[in-house]
Amino acid sequence: MTQVAKSGNKSINSGGAARKRAARADSTINKLPRYYFPLVIGIILVEAVVLVLALLDIVPALHVFRIYPEAGYFEYVAGQDLEHIAVTVTRWFFFALTAGVMVPVTILIILEVGRRLIIHIRGEGRPHPLEKKFEWLEFLDRSPRNPNITKERVEGEYIKRFDIHQRIQHYVLFITFILLAVTGMLRGFPDWPTFAWFTNLFGGPDVLRLVHDIAAFGMVLDCIYHLGYVAYGYFVQKKLPSAMIPNMKDLKDMLHTVLWIFGIYKTEPEYEHFQYGQKIDYWAIFWGMPVMAITGFIMMFPAFFSQWLDGHWFAVVAAAHRDEAVLATSFIIIVHMYYGHLQHNVFPVNTVMFTGRMLKSKYKQWFGREYEDIMEKANPPE
Repeated sequence: MTQVAKSGNKSINSGGAARKRAARADSTINKLPRYYFPLVIGIILVEAVVLVLALLDIVPALHVFRIYPEAGYFEYVAGQDLEHIAVTVTRWFFFALTAGVMVPVTILIILEVGRRLIIHIRGEGRPHPLEKKFEWLEFLDRSPRNPNITKERVEGEYIKRFDIHQRIQHYVLFITFILLAVTGMLRGFPDWPTFAWFTNLFGGPDVLRLVHDIAAFGMVLDCIYHLGYVAYGYFVQKKLPSAMIPNMKDLKDMLHTVLWIFGIYKTEPEYEHFQYGQKIDYWAIFWGMPVMAITGFIMMFPAFFSQWLDGHWFAVVAAAHRDEAVLATSFIIIVHMYYGHLQHNVFPVNTVMFTGRMLKSKYKQWFGREYEDIMEKANPPE
C-alpha cells in the first residue's frame, strides 16, 4: 500500500516534468516525412470504407444468412434452420459487437491523426484554460513500479523489450492469423466476385479449407505455448506479468488521450511497458480465441458433433465464427496496424518484435515512464 501511495505522489509531484518530456516527444511530429500524413490518412480512410462495407454485408436486416455447399457441415443444415431465432440473435449480437467496437475506435484513430496534423501545421498553441480543471486525473495514477525491470535490459543504445520466446510467439501468431484471415474471408464470402477469383487462383475451396485448418491448429498451439510461457514465468521464475494487467493509470491515460484530442491537454500521456490500447489488444484474444477455436472445431468435424447438435446449432456456430472473424480481422487491420506500425513514433516500420530491442530515444518517446525506471536501475544515484 505504501509503495502504491508513493508512486501516486511521485506522479502528482512530477506532473510538470512529465508534460515537458511529452512535449519533447511530440516535437518528433515535425520531423516526419512530408508524405506521412497523406499516406496514413489515405490508409485509414480506405480501411474505414472497407469496414463499412463489411458491416453492411453482415447486418442481419439486409442479408439472409447462407451456408454454402463447400462447407463440410452443409448437409446437416436445412433451409428452415437458417431462420431459427437462435441464428438471428447470434447474428445481431456479433453485428452489434463489431459495430460497437470498431466504429468508435476507428473514429478515435481518425481524431488522433487529425490532432497530430493540427500540431504539425500550427504547433502546440497556448495552454487551454480548462486544463487545470482536470488535475484530479493524477489521483488515478497509482500504478506500482514494474518488479521485472532490471538494468540488464540496457544494451548499449538499445533497451531490450521482448525475449526470444515472445518473439517466436508473435511470429507464429501473425503468420497463422494472415493465413486464417485470407482463407477464411475467401471461404466466408464466396459470392464476392473478387473473392471467387482469388479462390480459384489459390486452387479452389478444398485447398483453402486445408490451409485454413492447418493454420488454425498452428494458432491454437501457439496460444498453448504462450500460456505455458506465462505459467512458467509465474510459478518457476516467480515473475508476475504485471505489465499487461490493466490498472487505474490506464483509465487515466484514456481520459488524458480524449482531452488531448480536443486540445484541452497539450501533450499525450506517458506510458509504462504497455499502452492501454496494447492491453486491450492482448486481452481481446482471450475472447476471440475461444469463440473461433470452439466454433471452428465443431465445423471441422460436423459428423461427430451432429450426434448432439441440431441443424440450427450448426448455423449458429457458422454465424458466430464468420462474424467474429470479421471483428478480429478489422481490429488487426485498423487498430493493431495503426498503433503498432503507423503511429508517428514508430513510423515507417516498427522492428521491435523482430529484434526484441528498441532504441533508447524511441523508448523514451513511447514509454517514457518505464524508460526513467530502467535508466534509474542502470545508473543508480551515488
